[in-house]
Amino acid sequence: MLPAPWWPIPLRAPFRVSRALIVFSWPAFLGGDGMADLDSLIRVRKHAAQQKQKFLADLYRQAETFFLRKKALEDQLAHERETLDSVEMIEAQVSFGLYAEGVKKKISAIDKEIQRLEARIAMAQEDVRAAFAEMKKIEIIQGRRIESGKQSRRKKEDQSFDDIAIDRFRKDAEET
Repeated sequence: MLPAPWWPIPLRAPFRVSRALIVFSWPAFLGGDGMADLDSLIRVRKHAAQQKQKFLADLYRQAETFFLRKKALEDQLAHERETLDSVEMIEAQVSFGLYAEGVKKKISAIDKEIQRLEARIAMAQEDVRAAFAEMKKIEIIQGRRIESGKQSRRKKEDQSFDDIAIDRFRKDAEET
């Protein structure tokens, strides 16, 4: 149950009371049962989950660019090796060795970045899962509250119909 607000709500026209203040209670404001509607909380959680999904998608894009860069370096190294096989110059083989060593260093740096990104992706995936699980819990609670409200309204309605029927039966019994 939510506490009564600390701020007073001033009355406005059509009331003739000057500077009158009233304080409302939360249960009456919320419809009498004291249970708040969780739709706004669901929207906030959904937005947070979507933002986390966007961040995860950015991480996947970054990982993809690293994979593409790595593949391009490997393809370029393979192409240079094929070109070197067709040329039989010793100077070319020596310079190719230095080139291949530099490319391998670049590839290992990219592999380290990919590993770092994979760890971040795993954490982001878990965060997205947790956000959606929390949102789903709130949706389930909201559904249960709605169903409970429907059941209590049906029960009250059935009770009032029963009271009406009993009153009619008594009146009919008194008349006969």
